[in-house]
Amino acid sequence: MTSPPRRRKRGRAPLPEGERKDRLVQARVDEELDEVLRDAAKQQRVSVSQLVRNVLEDTFKLVDNVVADAAKLGAGVARDARKVAAAARGEPRDPLAGVAAWQEVVLARDQGCAQCGVAMKRGQPAMMGITDDPAATRPWLCTACAARL
Repeated sequence: MTSPPRRRKRGRAPLPEGERKDRLVQARVDEELDEVLRDAAKQQRVSVSQLVRNVLEDTFKLVDNVVADAAKLGAGVARDARKVAAAARGEPRDPLAGVAAWQEVVLARDQGCAQCGVAMKRGQPAMMGITDDPAATRPWLCTACAARL
């Protein structure tokens, strides 16, 4: 038993994978928006299609950046709220809590150790705390306190 012959689809044969264009997206717009798009495309010397692609890509990038910035802002506000709440409860503030790393340095000016309070003089070795918060006061450690880390 043989199968019936396949009917060929209408139109031309599909292009090879490497020669195919990007996907097609269509949208209906009112006359006013159509005029705005055509005028903007003419000013930028691009096709309306290219203008729409550019606007879509730029909009998605902008939204991604806004979301990322909002997440950073939210994290900063939450961190600050925790600090304010702790201060309102009268809890002592740990000056080393926000330190992400320590860098060994030679002091260019006198500093006090954030852990023990000892005075460190210019020219002495010390440890400088590196924090995620650029507005935070930079913590310093004497070599004795640094050895206990």
